[in-house]
Amino acid sequence: MTKDQERSFIARIKCNGVNMTFFDQILNSRHFEPQRLKSPIPPNIVSTFEAYDPVSRELLPVGGRKRPAMVIHFWCYDDYYNMQILSEAYYQKYFSKNEHGVLGAFPAAGGDTTSFNLLDSNQQIITLDDLSGDTATVHLKARNAAIIKKEIWRDPAYSRCFTDKSGDIATFELKILERQVSSPASSTPYS
Repeated sequence: MTKDQERSFIARIKCNGVNMTFFDQILNSRHFEPQRLKSPIPPNIVSTFEAYDPVSRELLPVGGRKRPAMVIHFWCYDDYYNMQILSEAYYQKYFSKNEHGVLGAFPAAGGDTTSFNLLDSNQQIITLDDLSGDTATVHLKARNAAIIKKEIWRDPAYSRCFTDKSGDIATFELKILERQVSSPASSTPYS
């Protein structure tokens, strides 16, 4: 097994304790009808299970059924990772930045697939070698770009999105499910 394979792993990911998802999983389908909006919201943008409350002007967790945390395969290349989605929505797509620097689910694009460094609380690059337990709190830094931040996608969505352009630094919690995973064994999505 190569060092890169030894550093690859599968984990559930959350942001600030809230499960992550995509715009089309939390927003009404009318948001994605191009004929109704001048600039439609991309359905594949990474978000969280939260909704904007105009009274409190805060994002609050979406009620209803329990939603599982998103599962990601962290493919290691030296000291950076490609993040392949193993959950049902956008299964086998990758976390990558769009032309505006916003994270979304995209097909593999070779060298154009965004890769990320994992950072500790001191913003030092770490790998699986540095994570002794099954849980970890990390920041993500888009390789050759900036640290990933969270901000509100404004009107009409008012939902959280992730970008390397502006906002508050995002903190991600990982629950490591499997270590030293060079290729996911399952051909079916995690739930």
